[in-house]
Amino acid sequence: ADEYRYWLGEAYAQTGNYRVAAETLASVAREFTNSARLLEASYGEALARFRLKDWKRVAALIEDPAGTFQRAAAARASDELVVRGRLLLGEALFEAGEFARAREALHTISEAELIPEYKWRRQYLLCRVHLAEGRLEETLTGTTNLVVLAAATGQRNLEAESISMQGEVLRRLGRLEEAARAYERNLSDTTPPDRQRRALLHLIQLALAEDRIEEAEQRLTAFLARRPEDAATDIILLTLGEVNLRRHLRGVTNTLASPAGAPANGVTNHLQAALAQFDTLLRTQTNSPLRGRAQAGRGWCHWIEGRLAESQAAFKAAAELLPPSDEQAVARFKLADTLFLQNDHTNAVQHYRALLVDFAGVPQVREVLFDRAWYQVLRASLALNDTAGAQEAMRRLLREHPESFFADRSMVLLGHKLMELGEPAEARTVLEDFVRRYPQSELRAEVELSIARSAARQSDWRTAIQRYDGWLERFATNVLRPRAEFDRAWAYAQSGQATQALALFTNFVTRFPTHELAPLAQSWIGYHYFEARDFINAQRHFQTIVENTNWPVTRLTFQARMMAGHAAFARQGWKDAAGVNGHYTLLVSTCPYDDLVAEALFALGDTYTQDPDPANPLKKFDDARVAFQKITTLYPTNPLVSRAWGRMGDCYLQLAANDPKLYANALESYQRAMLPPADVETRSLAQFALGQALERQAPLVADGTNLLRQAFEHYYAIVTGKNLLDNEQPVAHVVKQAGLAAARLKESRGEWEIAARIYQRLGDLLPSQRAMLERRRQRAIEQRSSVEDP
Repeated sequence: ADEYRYWLGEAYAQTGNYRVAAETLASVAREFTNSARLLEASYGEALARFRLKDWKRVAALIEDPAGTFQRAAAARASDELVVRGRLLLGEALFEAGEFARAREALHTISEAELIPEYKWRRQYLLCRVHLAEGRLEETLTGTTNLVVLAAATGQRNLEAESISMQGEVLRRLGRLEEAARAYERNLSDTTPPDRQRRALLHLIQLALAEDRIEEAEQRLTAFLARRPEDAATDIILLTLGEVNLRRHLRGVTNTLASPAGAPANGVTNHLQAALAQFDTLLRTQTNSPLRGRAQAGRGWCHWIEGRLAESQAAFKAAAELLPPSDEQAVARFKLADTLFLQNDHTNAVQHYRALLVDFAGVPQVREVLFDRAWYQVLRASLALNDTAGAQEAMRRLLREHPESFFADRSMVLLGHKLMELGEPAEARTVLEDFVRRYPQSELRAEVELSIARSAARQSDWRTAIQRYDGWLERFATNVLRPRAEFDRAWAYAQSGQATQALALFTNFVTRFPTHELAPLAQSWIGYHYFEARDFINAQRHFQTIVENTNWPVTRLTFQARMMAGHAAFARQGWKDAAGVNGHYTLLVSTCPYDDLVAEALFALGDTYTQDPDPANPLKKFDDARVAFQKITTLYPTNPLVSRAWGRMGDCYLQLAANDPKLYANALESYQRAMLPPADVETRSLAQFALGQALERQAPLVADGTNLLRQAFEHYYAIVTGKNLLDNEQPVAHVVKQAGLAAARLKESRGEWEIAARIYQRLGDLLPSQRAMLERRRQRAIEQRSSVEDP
């Protein structure tokens, strides 16, 4: 029965069912106290408990003086199992971290009693204890003896293990060349393959630690070529991929450090080689536990290449394949990063937040990634205009990682976004809190400048000016000084202190002539003189923007040329405005912005109508008509099209004085000017001009009375508001002109009562003109009375 129970326990142990094996073997000592198998059973139970990592139970089973093992060992003192049991005790104590007790247990074993293999095992465990205790020199001495003991066993794997430990101790002592020589001894053909692999990987780690990347790659490539079917192919391929990735990154670093900026030889090839090795591992090693790391490597390769969709897929696969670990956390973080950079901010936030929840209890991940993750949550939330989410991320970052590189930057980002969203008061609260928290931050100048801008955004010009003045005193040499000077000048301008603003903008252009804001400052100066009706100086300052070759040609350049043309027009400098090299003319031929070209054509047409030519007084209207017509044909969707049709009608109306057939063109132009999307003023002016054209045409045709009636109807529609759409208000100056024209037509036909009613309505619509209109109404009433009373 005891034999049966013992071998049953051994069978359970052989199948890996260590818990049942331990219980079965324990029952031998418990139920068969005189069995000849007591020593075997007690040792077998302890070994099963060891496999279950129940270190304390193992130690108790072997150490207990009253226990089965000790009692059986006393009866069989020279048995091999006694030695094996004591060695097992030492291993259990070592694994439990009780290094002193383990050392004592091993010292109780007399070497004289041991066969060579057990001598090696005792010494090997002693070396491990010394190494764990940090006693490196003592361990190194022990490994020398360990190598001798291994040779005595005749077992090459034990000798290789001894050499490997010696190499590890030398590495920890910083004696890297000696460590490399030790590992190289394990590369011989007589060394078992798995030990050769370990030696190779140790040598590669040494090479990488000393940045001897090429050597590491050469060793890996040579090993793979020699043993393509080796069991370690997956780790060799993975390490090759990681080595090539490092070589690429080193090449990029060297390129950035190079004055010429020339790419390092083979930089791209290293990246492609890394990707190929990761792909080979995934294709050929379908069951490898390293597939997750290979996918992570692919993710980094595609990230470097800027192929975000491929990088996203690789990092997603890595996150799914890797076990919970630092590496999985990084893969999940980079997956979120790829989503962020592809503007999928909603999913990016979800992945960052999931990382923060799932790894909350992992200190090393919290220390390395959490501040970055909260910062990215903040950035993504801001991109979604989710200020509540961004504020929460900022608060967590400040509370949990106040010393982080990203902490102060989070406040700056949020403050700027709040400003952008039109919440300057909230922005100022965040930014002022930043100044209190991080008074020595390198971002303080930028933040205090933003605080001044927040006051400007609220139109609190007095506070803004005070802030800008204070900033310029505190940060006189800061790189942001030009921006502060410009903003201060702008604040003075908005506060109504134009003279001071003019001085500041002029000084800005003088002190910072190459700054990007210099053209804008020059533009403000031009507008200042234009609004003051000093058109000569206005034109001169706007022309400076156009002619300064040190300033980039931007939309502002062409806007400045437009304003120079307007200034020339205002001072009647027709040639400067519309001559061969006039501003409007040059805009039409050189400006790349369609809306500005359309505006220039309109201004060109207006200028032509003003430029007198005594020799051919009507030619200017034909030239103007051509300019207006170009707007309607070249830019049919431009808002100026309706007005251009109206101005074309004006030109045809003038030209019809010589060619009455052009009245039809004028009428058609006015009618087209009244079509959508014309605004109420454009429609009203066109309808009034339509009436004028009909009036002028009336004397020239047989049915002139009918044309006069139509003209009156157009005038009267403006007066009564029949030309207005829903919610539109009448245009006062057009109503006045149309009303006076309508009343005049009725007066000419002696219809004084209708004329009087028109004057009455005009008086109601135009209170400021009521006195004049009342006089006309009274005169009409008097005329009606004189006709009725012979």
